[in-house]
Amino acid sequence: MPVAVLTLKNKLINIVIMKKIMLLFSLTAFLMMACNNDNPASKIKDENLKKAQQKREEMNKFPKMAFETKEIDFGTHNEGDILDTVFKFTNTGEVPLVITNVKTSCGCTTPYWPKKPIQPGESDVIKVRFNTNHKPGKQTKTITIHANTKNLTEVVKIKSYNIPKDKKGKEKLDKINKILNNKIDPKQLKLK
Repeated sequence: MPVAVLTLKNKLINIVIMKKIMLLFSLTAFLMMACNNDNPASKIKDENLKKAQQKREEMNKFPKMAFETKEIDFGTHNEGDILDTVFKFTNTGEVPLVITNVKTSCGCTTPYWPKKPIQPGESDVIKVRFNTNHKPGKQTKTITIHANTKNLTEVVKIKSYNIPKDKKGKEKLDKINKILNNKIDPKQLKLK
């Protein structure tokens, strides 16, 4: 074989060997970096850790609704009267309070609530209108406030005693009250 062919063949073999050595070296370096047993926590930047801690603290902060009163007794009224009141509250929490909905236990009660966020330290009111029409006797209604508080809901109540507007209603109510006050045996009464 001519010497020139051997030299060219040897050069080609050397190039292939060098490529394999380079590939093996690169693969070894990659594996060494990937399998580095350094503590993963050491790679976390202090700045990112502080931000994460602040977010966690913010997530544990809630608004709080502090009511002046959670129950209002209207006293005695005539059936058919419209009774209005307000429940005043203050956000004593550390973040804005957002009321998302207010539900009542009866369609005879209508709530009105603030739609804007209530900042910490600010006060506002929930207005309630109670239509006593067709609601004779002792009445208790609940108003459930859905908000971003820790418990997600707050409950307030209104009460009233409504004097029936017709004679039959008054008679029935008197009989019911006598039963409730144990003044007569319910078996003795005929409620029609």
